[in-house]
Amino acid sequence: MTLFSERYNYTKPSDVIIREKITPEIQNALCSCFDKLEGFFRRHSGVYSGYPYYEMEKYIWTYFLNEREGNFGDPRSYNIVATSFLEDKINPWFKKLDLVEFTVKFLYALDTKNDRRMYVYKSFVNQINIEFERLNFAYRVIDNEIVEITSKEEIVAIETSMNNSPSNIKTHLSKALELYAQRPTGDYRNSIKESISAVEAYCREKTGEDTLGRALNKLKDNGLVIPQVLKNAFEQLYAYTNQPSTGIRHALMDGDSTYTPASEEALFMLVSCSSFINYLNKKLK
Repeated sequence: MTLFSERYNYTKPSDVIIREKITPEIQNALCSCFDKLEGFFRRHSGVYSGYPYYEMEKYIWTYFLNEREGNFGDPRSYNIVATSFLEDKINPWFKKLDLVEFTVKFLYALDTKNDRRMYVYKSFVNQINIEFERLNFAYRVIDNEIVEITSKEEIVAIETSMNNSPSNIKTHLSKALELYAQRPTGDYRNSIKESISAVEAYCREKTGEDTLGRALNKLKDNGLVIPQVLKNAFEQLYAYTNQPSTGIRHALMDGDSTYTPASEEALFMLVSCSSFINYLNKKLK
């Protein structure tokens, strides 16, 4: 049973895929990553000399906040710099991500010097990326830098398709978005199914054919000529969703399959299918 917000499209992509802001949930997750970081250092204390977590906080205090080093305190009563900065409402979202990236680079340098297995660095980066993915934050830590993996243009493509499509197609796209955003873990397999079903419903509505493959071939009868390469690409995406090993559009037939769609695949399909519908709408006009 669909809820009011789903039926009337009040669930917006920009509310699900978070970019250019840090929500309270993301802020709490970041603070928790720093809380765990102290434990990571303790777990591998034999690798480091002195007080590495204290040194990290002092480094942030001195070289990120540009405060006077002598005012920081001693290892037994040092300031809690990182989480205090993240929780301060005055600091803009991008400066908070600057702090995370600054910390990642510090940990990389520290572990490069002390520990070839990079335990603390890898643990911290992995935890950050897990939380970013869990909360649909449009960024990841890659090669010691925070990079955007979901652009504003991609979000606009989804919103445009949802706003300009008939109710049945809008329902498929809204459901794909809802399943992608499901907590604690997205239902990515069924999200992909709903995304491709939106394209199938659109093409079947225009042609009267019963499958996407036949509908794509018949679109030209409606004055909609698609370049062959683009048509082939979408036929391959459709074939991917029909594979027995994926269990996306049909029951999972391969008992030995370990395939599980990831969030990146679900988002790619949602963006791609939305963009394709937008493309077809423009071609028809």
